[in-house]
Amino acid sequence: MNEEKNMTIIGIGIDMIKINRFKKLIFLYGLRIINRILSFNEMKEYNHKKKEEYLAQRFSAKESLAKALGLSIFNKEFFKNCEILQNNQGKPRLIVLGKIKKILKNLQIKKFLLVLQILKNMYNPL
Repeated sequence: MNEEKNMTIIGIGIDMIKINRFKKLIFLYGLRIINRILSFNEMKEYNHKKKEEYLAQRFSAKESLAKALGLSIFNKEFFKNCEILQNNQGKPRLIVLGKIKKILKNLQIKKFLLVLQILKNMYNPL
């Protein structure tokens, strides 16, 4: 309980995407875009899921993490150093590796909250 009282929010990252955008990216770039965004372990899950939805969720979650930490997703290592995998009940869990793990350790971050939400109909602003 004391641990929860001492928790501080260091950043919030939010990202909204259109799944159709990823359908187009997969069509245009094929494995290049998939290999850029997904880790090796995510690739295993990807082959058994709705591909564009899975890719869109992973990209969005990783971009949200980058925003919360104030990092750039354009660093080639970023996408490969964090992965979002699901446990047996389907709950997503974020695993950080390499450089990102070091950054979190330096910031003394031990916990983070990850929410993945799929919106089927997202309207364009006027």
